[in-house]
Amino acid sequence: MDIFIYDACSLIYLTKINIKEKLVFLGSVKICKSVKNELTSELEKFSDARRLKENLDKNIIEVSRYKTKGRRIPGNIGKGEYESIALCLEIDALFVTDDHQALNVALNTGLKPKTSEIILIDLLKKKIINYESFKVYFLELAQIKSLKPEIVLFFNEKAREIENNEI
Repeated sequence: MDIFIYDACSLIYLTKINIKEKLVFLGSVKICKSVKNELTSELEKFSDARRLKENLDKNIIEVSRYKTKGRRIPGNIGKGEYESIALCLEIDALFVTDDHQALNVALNTGLKPKTSEIILIDLLKKKIINYESFKVYFLELAQIKSLKPEIVLFFNEKAREIENNEI
């Protein structure tokens, strides 16, 4: 089973569109300690933070206990993204981020990161969600992330191709 290391931003987006509970069907859902701290720092202020804390308490989202070996990763990114990339390199995991700088740093280290949009496509490919659900989730995600129309069009076409090939 694949191991997915999520950054805070991606988990928040996926929580907001109510798809987070389906992530376990793609693989193990893990975060590093810095991301946990980021996600749970303002529980009283954000309902998404409370929902994520509940998932942490139930071990649906697991905090990795693996220690990175002090790997140097060039780039100007946050602590959570840095630890997540280092962890992915150490344990051969998939990095999920919606942070553009972290995405570029991950690509430069040889990782093949995924974004929330790709996670939705993966859920559709594996028939964890259907095409109609994909459209609803993706529309919500596009609004939250303020995606450009050409990106929305690209992913909708990709989803339509997946749907047409599966029938």
